[in-house]
Amino acid sequence: MHMVKFRLIIILIIGYSSIYAQETVHDSINSVTHSLNIESGVLISAKSELPFWVRGNNSQRFKQGSANSVYQILHYNGNYQPIKNIALKWELESLLNIRERIDGRIIQANLSIESKLIRIRGGYDEEFFGLNDSTLSIGNLVYGNNASPIPKVSISTNGWQRSPLFGNHLSFQAYLAHGWFEQNRFQSGAFLHQKYLYLRVKAFNSRLSIIGGLNHNAQWGGANATNESSQPTGIKNYLRILMGSSGGSDANLSDQNNALGNHLGSYDLRGTHEFRHFFLSSYWQFLWEDKSGLTPFNWRDGLMGASIDFKNNGLINKVVIEIIRTNDQDADKVSDDGLSFLEPDNFLNNNTYQSGWTYLDNVIGNPVFLLIHPDSDDFRSRVKNMVNGLNVSIGGNLKGLSYSITYRKFKNAGTRYESIEPGLDVRSAIIYLSIPTIHGSFGIRGEYDWSNWLGKNFGFQCQYRVDLSSIFRKGN
Repeated sequence: MHMVKFRLIIILIIGYSSIYAQETVHDSINSVTHSLNIESGVLISAKSELPFWVRGNNSQRFKQGSANSVYQILHYNGNYQPIKNIALKWELESLLNIRERIDGRIIQANLSIESKLIRIRGGYDEEFFGLNDSTLSIGNLVYGNNASPIPKVSISTNGWQRSPLFGNHLSFQAYLAHGWFEQNRFQSGAFLHQKYLYLRVKAFNSRLSIIGGLNHNAQWGGANATNESSQPTGIKNYLRILMGSSGGSDANLSDQNNALGNHLGSYDLRGTHEFRHFFLSSYWQFLWEDKSGLTPFNWRDGLMGASIDFKNNGLINKVVIEIIRTNDQDADKVSDDGLSFLEPDNFLNNNTYQSGWTYLDNVIGNPVFLLIHPDSDDFRSRVKNMVNGLNVSIGGNLKGLSYSITYRKFKNAGTRYESIEPGLDVRSAIIYLSIPTIHGSFGIRGEYDWSNWLGKNFGFQCQYRVDLSSIFRKGN
């Protein structure tokens, strides 16, 4: 009930301030602009759980128990430009889900300051990483939107920045963030370290674009209440995390021999060529885990994708095909004396950070990496990470109606330490339709799943989105 009252107050404040700003401020500098969107919808399922991809990759807006419920999402953005080329921005997104009881949650809440070159942001923010297709992809493997946004502070370039020497022929994007994991986990209060650097080369009158870079994530610090131990922190150890260096004498033996903390990430590559009627793209995401996994031997594990993006806004606008394979993990090694032994990189699991690559008991990476038993004590197999998957998706328009049709399947075979036979197989057929309205849009999404693990399920989501800020402007 308190969340309902809070949302009503926020709507009234934003609505009044939007009208007031439109009436009293006309200068482009020192002006305040507002964007307020409300989405109302219903979630229907044949079973008591939602279909797999309705809840997956959705920043935990909808959870497994959200089936057969109604919901409302309030999404507000504000922008204030105090001086030329400097902008203050803020964002708030909240959700109400009503089934047997009212569940109210904040999804996003952040504040940023940005110029043409730099953006500084703090709070809870739904971010999209990597070089995958932006609309029809199955999602980033390492840092996707399967879990709720993690609180963090970040500094990044504001989009692509041209190099001083080569102009548009060479540009770059960079990102650095510090975040905080929750307290209630095996390594309580651990820190999140994130960074990436991408370089983009354009040639042949910008018809050819090649992007490559490194995405690096790490868990570090934190305390273990079970054995009353803690992992080293401070500036000196932060620099070790930043550089991926080995731990000092205050670190555990494993981190002294390898790298301080739990490191994981990906090499990302993308190539795009512009033809007369379409863009053809191919992209790769190669996974790595800790310092030993940075070698090219691991480049068999990851995601490979291709897309065709047609220039005309016709019946078919885009086609995307993606393949996932994470079975190898550089597991079969040979010792100095010639003996073979098993030591997989074991994606998303760690012997020190035994809660794994999770936040609030949800995998941070792609939902195809399964967390079946969140309370499991087997840290080596907590996140099931051996996956073969396929994503085929088509999107387009038909007389004002936007649509996408997707087929996805994946088989999760457990881990190299604990295999699952037969593998957990999930196949999904998804269709999404969207019709524009005067002040928003109406959409319907249907999904049919068949699985040897979850059984068969069918569900759909009906949603109506309205842009209240456009109504305020029109009324003014």
